[in-house]
Amino acid sequence: MSVSSVVRLPTAMPSQAIKPTSLGMSGIRNNDTWTDGLPICKLSGVGMSANQMYREDGTPCSEHEYEDRSIHFCLDQHNNTYLYGVFDGHDGAKAAYFASQRMPAELSFEQLTGKTSEEEVKEVFRDAFLAVENAFLESIDPKIAERTQLLDKIPDGMSQFEAAQKFPDTVSRLQILDQEIRGGTTAVVALMHGGVLYVGNLGDSRALLCKKDRSGVLKVKQLTADHTTSSHDEIQRLSALNLPASKIKGAKFGNHELTRCIGNYFMKGGYKEFDILSLATSEPVIAEPHITCLPIDDSCSFLLLMSDGLYKSYQDSTGSEQVNKEIAQMVVEQFVEQPTLTSVAQTVVDKVVRLHHDNYLTKQRNVTFRDDISLIIRNFHFQLRGALTPGTASPRPPPRPTLHPRPHTQHKDYSSSSSGSEDITLLEDSDVLSGLPDARLLPGVRGHRQDVLDGVAHSGDLHTTDTNTTSTDSSDLQNPSLTQFSLDEDGRILPYVDFDHYYQAVEDARESGLIAEAQIHLYK
Repeated sequence: MSVSSVVRLPTAMPSQAIKPTSLGMSGIRNNDTWTDGLPICKLSGVGMSANQMYREDGTPCSEHEYEDRSIHFCLDQHNNTYLYGVFDGHDGAKAAYFASQRMPAELSFEQLTGKTSEEEVKEVFRDAFLAVENAFLESIDPKIAERTQLLDKIPDGMSQFEAAQKFPDTVSRLQILDQEIRGGTTAVVALMHGGVLYVGNLGDSRALLCKKDRSGVLKVKQLTADHTTSSHDEIQRLSALNLPASKIKGAKFGNHELTRCIGNYFMKGGYKEFDILSLATSEPVIAEPHITCLPIDDSCSFLLLMSDGLYKSYQDSTGSEQVNKEIAQMVVEQFVEQPTLTSVAQTVVDKVVRLHHDNYLTKQRNVTFRDDISLIIRNFHFQLRGALTPGTASPRPPPRPTLHPRPHTQHKDYSSSSSGSEDITLLEDSDVLSGLPDARLLPGVRGHRQDVLDGVAHSGDLHTTDTNTTSTDSSDLQNPSLTQFSLDEDGRILPYVDFDHYYQAVEDARESGLIAEAQIHLYK
């Protein structure tokens, strides 16, 4: 990039009115943390992991600061208004942090009051993205002005090397300013208001909604559009600005392929400095969000918001063409295993991190670096197996082992759509939620068995000589969180399982000749 003067950004649109007195401070720019006063949504959980590059011996280390930021707030509990967001920063965390603070403000102070129609709310939602963009660019205006003044001190046509020799202090300061000005961030934001889910995004962070169809089959659908130079729609938009598609496709704008984002001044006000963008008739990188809305009903199971670090790391590690489906499947499996939504989200993140690292160590795939990862899970109606249902008086103990056979679960043949937008059958919800604690039988005993496959338990059925046995209803079985059990004075869990029925079953099996006397001592 030359050291010529930059093209100044057009005057920014005025931001929506902010009420400083309501915030108890003079504003929310820079590093104010007014969102600390907002109530966290208890129906959500967050998982995260910092970026890692791998040394030759396999040791992982961070290449840069953690640049992701996320929010999950209840803006108005009375009106069921919730806000969630993942902001994936690049060239620093400043823009992501700013957006995570400003976005709630653009939706917290009566902007939604009286807005009942979807079109009205969508307009407020869209304006919030643009207001955050303009506020961020205004916050770096002093640095842009200083940069312009310093550039004027360097003669036109002088090379960067020569400028560094003759004006070392000026060039050093310019480098610092460039770093502070170039930062930007993606944004995927979900707003729940009036029983409707609104999802807006800029860049390549994603939102996935898992919901059941009329047959009770759980499906995953991507609600966001990836705004990159690999997107057909974005290439067409840029082509309409006089940019050749052959040069744009797959190209990088600076250090990334994003065609929409918050911030990133040099790709906006300063885009004329880049040869690949210099022919554009207007700003090629924009902050106009893609917005999707749909009603929240009983079919909605859970919502996932994620930075590209999650799905790209998984894809790099597996080569999968069904990334959305397989990440959603991992979440489903952890709903069976984990006691909290945060542990569900973090376990999924950790699994992807380990998978990526293992691939580097085994050289199965060419992976050397992965980006920051953020994952937000917002639960609607999916049962968290390890937690109590709200209103339950006390935890129920785990089921006692049983020799009674249970009916065989018929598994379906699950297939995916071949279209670009995934609408993929995961599995029957009842199959997942029938996943129960493992009740493996004694060796040599014919009867009920239970196999645990891929973290989800599936019931099996073996024939038994006893025709009078009855099945156990899986809906009666619970797996409460260990943190809900009573502890003794040393912090150990008090006994809570009665094995009388188990030992009686062993005794009955011995008397019927199914197992030998010597085996009984092994089981007692």
